Amino acid sequence: MAAGLAVEEQIVGTGLKYVPGDPVRVRIVRRGGRGGVTDDGGAVERAGRPAGWREAAERVADELIVNISRQGVVSLPITRRGPEPEAFVHRIGEASLALYQEILELDA
Repeated sequence: MAAGLAVEEQIVGTGLKYVPGDPVRVRIVRRGGRGGVTDDGGAVERAGRPAGWREAAERVADELIVNISRQGVVSLPITRRGPEPEAFVHRIGEASLALYQEILELDA
């Protein structure tokens, strides 16, 4: 991303909830024509990192076609020529919720 461009950030609700009273929110970041949509690691922050969580993350990433970092951040990049970032909000929310649920199942 080029230096000097203003960064725009927006936190958006997805309509989903990790648990009652704890909504799944995502952050849209724009800088010039690029940026991303991310859960900022919300699923892993809530569920933790028990043994096997990375494998669970890989399953979710493959199934929902999203990126999940080694830190557990669910994201997708946005570009000028791609869909509007709002098109990814629900998908990132679904992936974050799915990752949260998968991690909880590891402890069950």
